Amino acid sequence: MSKNRLNRKKFKIISPMVLSMFLLVTFVGYWLHSQYNNEKKNLQVELSRLYHVSINDGEFILFYRNVIKPALNHQDTINFESLKIGSPKTSSEFKRAYIKELKEFIDTNQNYTNIFRAIETSSFIPDSLRDERYYDILRLGYRYQIYPAQILYNQRKKSNDTTQQFLRNIFLRNVAINFPNIKAGHEDEIDRENIELIEKTNHEVLRRGKLGIIIYTRRYDKASVLYFEHYFLHLITEILPQIIFGIVLISLSVFALVVAYRSYLSQAKLNMLRSDFVSNITHELKIPVSTAKAAMEAILNYGISDDKEKTKSYLKMVASEMNRLDSLTSRVLEHSKLESNQHLLKKEETNLNEFVDRIVKSVQLFSANTINIKFNKPNELISIPIDQVYIEGVIRNLIENSKKYGGNDVSIVVNLWQKGLHVYISVIDNGPGIPKEYLNKVFDRFFRVPTGDQHNVKGFGLGLSFAALVMKQHNGSIGADNLTEHGCEIKLEFPA
Repeated sequence: MSKNRLNRKKFKIISPMVLSMFLLVTFVGYWLHSQYNNEKKNLQVELSRLYHVSINDGEFILFYRNVIKPALNHQDTINFESLKIGSPKTSSEFKRAYIKELKEFIDTNQNYTNIFRAIETSSFIPDSLRDERYYDILRLGYRYQIYPAQILYNQRKKSNDTTQQFLRNIFLRNVAINFPNIKAGHEDEIDRENIELIEKTNHEVLRRGKLGIIIYTRRYDKASVLYFEHYFLHLITEILPQIIFGIVLISLSVFALVVAYRSYLSQAKLNMLRSDFVSNITHELKIPVSTAKAAMEAILNYGISDDKEKTKSYLKMVASEMNRLDSLTSRVLEHSKLESNQHLLKKEETNLNEFVDRIVKSVQLFSANTINIKFNKPNELISIPIDQVYIEGVIRNLIENSKKYGGNDVSIVVNLWQKGLHVYISVIDNGPGIPKEYLNKVFDRFFRVPTGDQHNVKGFGLGLSFAALVMKQHNGSIGADNLTEHGCEIKLEFPA
């Protein structure tokens, strides 16, 4: 029943944690998705801007090749009819005046020299040279009936017109420079008659999960949507700080929830151990108290006070039970002191060969009829500093545990050996061993291997916990392991 109640409590704790993490992950996911779409929209806007910039660059390059360059290279100062700039209606006087003003304009704006050089070498205007002022040189021709649009018109009248491809190549070159990972894909033609359709197309393209921009062809009744591919990595790079923030936020939240849950489990486990401890120690304390009470009542109420032998026997029984009660309370107090480092060990150099041998012989003397115990003594002398009182208590406790939990016909082997910079003492029995899931828990305070409500084996879960504290004070360790066939080994490890 208590286990079901604990499971219900766990469910009540876990459910809000899982729900909160689900909501947090959902929120972060929605936020990152919104950031991704915003960057995608910004990229679409930037590509559209770059397209119009590229068209302007292309028109300027064509204007340079068809108007500015021929005008600057014209050496005949008399006959301007042969200079093919502007339209057929552009007069020689306009052409003469245009060339004169053009040269003066370039002399006062040296930046154009670099622009012209770039056009000649690569048919491309770099961002570093692009300036709003270069439109002034286009507007200069308006005064003399020399228009940039006329150049495009004349080009498109030719049978081998490649203007559209030329402008597109400039745009793609700008895309490659500004967005190296993005590649242009296919085009879908759309009808330009429906202006609203063109205005909505960009939004519809994004809504369909694609990335495209509107471009205009030489036919004024048609337009196209140019789609782009491989833009995912670019967008992820743009929102990388947000992604890192989201991951850190979720990680910290998961860490906090795990710590909180583990703290809850630790507290719940401690409460269960305390409850078991109270139950066990109450059972242990009740026996001497009940025995002493029965003996005192017999002395007082049944008239055996006149019988000195019986009275003495009952008083010895009371004294024995009181000594046992004092021993139990002393163990609890000693455990508390050692755990809080209030008790300082008194270490002295000890011959472990003789020390362990004495303990084993003492146990053999008092338990010869109940257990078979053997000590494997090493040939070499092993001597280390220990607190003899506490270590003797630890070894006796391990032997006592093997005796209590080993069942019938218990055989115990105590081993002592040194390996490298470590000294080991192990107690091995032929009992049923410790269930695997409890091997690492038997050294916890108050813990006892669960046996339901039965108390066939006395104790309240402090022996091995006390042993672990003593070994920690000796800068050593204690561990438990089941043997391959049957039995259990408890090993003490000391620094040599």
